[in-house]
Amino acid sequence: MWWINSQTKTAKHRGWGSSDEGGAVLVMVALSMVMLFGFLAIVVDFGRVYTERRELQNGADAAALAVARDCAFGDCGTSAERTNTAEQYADANASDDLAWVQSVTVDLGAQTVRVETGTEDPGGDHHFDMVFAQLVGYDGLTVDADATVAWGAPKGLATLPLIFSTCEWEKFGSTTHPPEAVINGELPPTLGYPRQSEYATVFFHGRSEPCHESPSGQDLPGGFGWLDSSGDCSADIDAGGWVSIDPGNSPTTGCSASDLSGLIGEVVLIPYFDDIVGTGAGAQYHVAGFGALYVTGYNFTGRYKENSVIPDHTKACSPPDTCIEGYFIKPWAASGGGEIGGGDFGVRIIQFVD
Repeated sequence: MWWINSQTKTAKHRGWGSSDEGGAVLVMVALSMVMLFGFLAIVVDFGRVYTERRELQNGADAAALAVARDCAFGDCGTSAERTNTAEQYADANASDDLAWVQSVTVDLGAQTVRVETGTEDPGGDHHFDMVFAQLVGYDGLTVDADATVAWGAPKGLATLPLIFSTCEWEKFGSTTHPPEAVINGELPPTLGYPRQSEYATVFFHGRSEPCHESPSGQDLPGGFGWLDSSGDCSADIDAGGWVSIDPGNSPTTGCSASDLSGLIGEVVLIPYFDDIVGTGAGAQYHVAGFGALYVTGYNFTGRYKENSVIPDHTKACSPPDTCIEGYFIKPWAASGGGEIGGGDFGVRIIQFVD
């Protein structure tokens, strides 16, 4: 008994048996658990929120791009059709295949599309449920994302170093037809372009009516001319600016025979001019905008010629004429983005707006 009493006194002396001290420990444990759940909420739940927002943002981006592309190609559709398109792309970017398209706003004047997405769960509500955060009193939230995309004619592009007059656009390109309505059934060998012109032959220095060269010998109002090349058969062009002419009938330096033959059966980007100053090597063209041409044949000079791939048009043209033939294609999406702001000759770019 002496030993038991002695141990009991010792334990009390050391605080092992104090009810006050035990209660404090329990409080500390409870607070620690709350803190633990709080950290879990931050790490796990808000990590899930981050993933949800990223998926919703990807969905908003893809949906806005898809609707903007439709609008850029002249087929915006109805409000219901635009929402349906947005839903498809938003759902496809969600790991659970569920995303809420809150709104799709199209401004045809500004040529913009804004898509807003949000949380959607299998139960049909828009509440992103928490796992740990609800244990500390935070139930959840609706996660949102949005994207705005604009479309329009480009201000600057890398193009073939060849420039057409706006007169040729007015003659061939501005009035186009669906592929099945092209006169004489002459279609590009590769079908599927949205709209295209009748078969067009564009002559150097505007030899064709009504786009003929002026009495002074300048290229206005019609035809085409060569530009200074960057050395790889291309030229970086800005709409609204001036570009230097490369005089003479021969293709500009930098365009080899193989470079040009590789254009057959391809869609190439070309600038259009609406004014010219100077003559000869000092002349410059004023760039109005950019178009797209499906090239079927050409006859420039010497070895720079390729027969047309269109039946009954074996030769693009015969000397002394020089020409290029094909179809003006519109609309056509230019890759690589860029700034919007040039004249509209059928080429479109689509870009995100901050």
